[in-house]
Amino acid sequence: KSSSMSSLNIAKHTPHRAYWAEQQSRLPLPLMELMENEALEILTKALRSYQLGIGRDHFLTKELQRYIEGLKKRRSKRLYVN
Repeated sequence: KSSSMSSLNIAKHTPHRAYWAEQQSRLPLPLMELMENEALEILTKALRSYQLGIGRDHFLTKELQRYIEGLKKRRSKRLYVN
């Protein structure tokens, strides 16, 4: 009976398997920020290329501009919350 009680106590303190799996798949915050900064740098260079190549008023240029602005907004929200 004592082994079943210790199993019960272990189960209470062990995170749920799905939660544990989710935690394992997350990137550490500094790595995520580094990757995000690199992506923004690449996208900003692409935006400059779009502006010169297809024009500032082209729908792809405007779409990329909105996407970059959204990324920057989400990043600044996260940085100010932490």
